Amino acid sequence: MKKILVWLWCLVLSGFLAVPAAVAQERRGDEISKLVGNWSGESICADKEKFPACKDEVVVYHITEVKDKPNTVNLSADKIVNGKPEFMGAFDFIYNPKKQTLTSEFKNERVHLLLEFLVKDNVLEGGIYSLPDKTQARRINVKKEK
Repeated sequence: MKKILVWLWCLVLSGFLAVPAAVAQERRGDEISKLVGNWSGESICADKEKFPACKDEVVVYHITEVKDKPNTVNLSADKIVNGKPEFMGAFDFIYNPKKQTLTSEFKNERVHLLLEFLVKDNVLEGGIYSLPDKTQARRINVKKEK
């Protein structure tokens, strides 16, 4: 009898633990799906003295889900030049559901950058930061297109 009660208690506990995990996973999927789409706005130079070649830009970001990586989206970035999109690059971003942030790093022989956004409903606010000192190079504010 005691073994049966222990077994039943284990079943009850496992059921209670599995449901919140499934709900959390579903909610993360919903949060990622809300990021998918086109976002447009501005990318403004934050420090023209340190980054003299920087130019203010109108930007369009195309966000897609990366299916084989959890909490990951791909952001393909265009700037608008003479009314036409000009491709700047594509980056994978990690979504942190607790902080409501998207982050990515880019590094080559010339620069090491952190790209970071705070997700506020249909707005992404953030910027591009030069590492390792985290000097802000750009302030970015884009809104999701309907």
